[in-house]
Amino acid sequence: MSDEQAAMMLRLQQLGLVLDDLRIYLDTHLTDSAAIERFNATAEEYKAMHEQYSKKYSPLRQDDPSNSENKWDWGTSDFPWDF
Repeated sequence: MSDEQAAMMLRLQQLGLVLDDLRIYLDTHLTDSAAIERFNATAEEYKAMHEQYSKKYSPLRQDDPSNSENKWDWGTSDFPWDF
């Protein structure tokens, strides 16, 4: 695994953790507009990085768009939990 791939995976994991924490927080603070804004911004960053990683290296989930009708990349690289 290259340094760039490892850095991207680490960033995805960090963003995922932030999203999980914000989801839990927002379950009890429904009107916190700053938290909602941060959740939305983080979700956008996560989505963009997930898409970029999947296209460049390998899909992170079986239903990723990089698995097309003519190409199936799931399982051709390390699985996300192998990092």
